[in-house]
Amino acid sequence: MMSHRFAMLIKIQQEREEKLQALFVKAQQFYAQAEQKYQGLANYRTDYIQQSQQQGSAGLQSRQYNQFVNFIAKLDQAIAQQGRAVQQAKAAAEQRKQSWLAMQQKRKALELLVQRNDAAELQKQLRLEQKNADEYASQQFMRQRALVDV
Repeated sequence: MMSHRFAMLIKIQQEREEKLQALFVKAQQFYAQAEQKYQGLANYRTDYIQQSQQQGSAGLQSRQYNQFVNFIAKLDQAIAQQGRAVQQAKAAAEQRKQSWLAMQQKRKALELLVQRNDAAELQKQLRLEQKNADEYASQQFMRQRALVDV
């Protein structure tokens, strides 16, 4: 049957699908790590501002204030950069997901094709067997009738 001829092709499709799925999982993990790093930077910025405000209530020298402002600006740059990294990681994960799903769809289509062909082959074989059985029964009937006529 056709399924035996396509078994290797289906196996190759499954292996490709598994590789794409692994790449998708890896991309998702990278995205999650980038998101955590982004949240960590944002939380650190918030905590730093709160601590600086508490310390600043006692009074800040202009040099300390400038250091504070410069550090916040650097944190903002790092947060913006990490935000871009998060978006890139998210896009990469989505692209890998789409590749994986497309390969999965191809494999399923191939399996469906094989399944339909197998069903058609089975029906063909059953019709042939029925035809042979009918022919055999007809020959038996003719032989019995010939014996009765003699």
